Amino acid sequence: MVERTVTVQSDAGVHARPAMMMVREAMKYPCKVSLIKGDIEADCKSIMSVLGLAIVSGTKLVIRADGEGENEVVGVLAGMIESNFVMESV
Repeated sequence: MVERTVTVQSDAGVHARPAMMMVREAMKYPCKVSLIKGDIEADCKSIMSVLGLAIVSGTKLVIRADGEGENEVVGVLAGMIESNFVMESV
């Protein structure tokens, strides 16, 4: 199991578009991926679960993954949040 704590800096927090970006990324990996806000844990492969966290700017989140690809998915999701969901095009 791998965990990493990040702080949401985006002024808009995590609304529908960035939440969907995270869900799509998490679904690429076979491991269990969760977002934790305080004492609430959400399945990062479920858009409704992620949106249910009501993540605003300044929120501290724990990204947790367990299973195959756990290190990579935690790194990618943390990078998305830390870059305010601005992804470089390849």
